[in-house]
Amino acid sequence: MKNLDLNSTKIFSALMAGMNGRSHHKFIRESLMPLTIENMGGHFPTMWGDGLFYSLCHYYEQQGDLMQDPEMCFLVVDNRKSLSEFEKLIIVPCSYQNASLGIYEESISFMSGRTSIYLPIMHRQHISFAQIWMGNILQQGFIGIES
Repeated sequence: MKNLDLNSTKIFSALMAGMNGRSHHKFIRESLMPLTIENMGGHFPTMWGDGLFYSLCHYYEQQGDLMQDPEMCFLVVDNRKSLSEFEKLIIVPCSYQNASLGIYEESISFMSGRTSIYLPIMHRQHISFAQIWMGNILQQGFIGIES
């Protein structure tokens, strides 16, 4: 399993900080779909430490249903003692969903405290997409980070 690169980790960290201790937060930018981050819990044991699952999602409403465009779920292991210790923040993309296209993919699946599915080619695709998405989130002004 691979985790996000340093720049993407910093961006995801800023999104987590925007939650201000809450279980979720919706970021709003005029003329863009809202971006929601949610701590889904999980306390999953990993080789890096105890992990939590987070959902990151752009969505819109269609006939009363929320449509993910896209949504990704991430396993996050945060061993930082200070917020600037990004090398101690492990963020692993696990799934991708786009409701309008009927796509749902899991590159990593967990069951009974263990990894039950690991699809390395799909996982690399999820990492690549997540890193591009993090750059777009920053460029679109959902968050600001210091270099």
